[in-house]
Amino acid sequence: MNINLSTNKIIISDNPNTSKIEVLKQLSAKIVKLFEKDDFLLEDAKIVAKEAYISESETKYLLIIANSFNIYAQNSLLKMLEEPPKNTVFIIISNSKTNFLPTIRSRIQIITHAQEKRDRNIELNLSKMNLNDIFNFIKNNQRVTKFKIKELIQDIFYEALHRYDIKFTKSEIAVFENALQLAELNTRAEFLLSSILLTIFNRQKK
Repeated sequence: MNINLSTNKIIISDNPNTSKIEVLKQLSAKIVKLFEKDDFLLEDAKIVAKEAYISESETKYLLIIANSFNIYAQNSLLKMLEEPPKNTVFIIISNSKTNFLPTIRSRIQIITHAQEKRDRNIELNLSKMNLNDIFNFIKNNQRVTKFKIKELIQDIFYEALHRYDIKFTKSEIAVFENALQLAELNTRAEFLLSSILLTIFNRQKK
């Protein structure tokens, strides 16, 4: 892996430990602070923030590695990404894009280290779907796992942006973020999918 690490990055890897070793090797002559957790919580984000605002005369790299990121921790990170401390670069490594809110993903470049093997196609035409299509899609996915529903929400958001060129408003993006938060709380899949798909459907009606 040879990635330009001069700016903030999210690295999605099917083997985060291997990616960590390669990043550390690439930054061997730099100042690197490592934060490695299974679940990255608000308390961890506060520790990162404390380190981030300790000024350095040369660039400091904050390497954050986790399998999951608490919503509140992400909001704390978001503030630093919007107004990054001087001479500080954030490198975040995780195993899935579904771990991150759309607002985080919109403010930091995402690099995939080892291609994700799953097919992103959700098999639903977001530009031409009708209420019956939505009903059938929800019915087919109403018993999926928490991880799968988070994956579906992210895939619908991705396809809407990149395949159908849908320009979401801030309030519409908030619907997706809220759905991801509720998915983490094991909210029923049919409720979450109906909220985001009807948001897209109602755009077509305007």
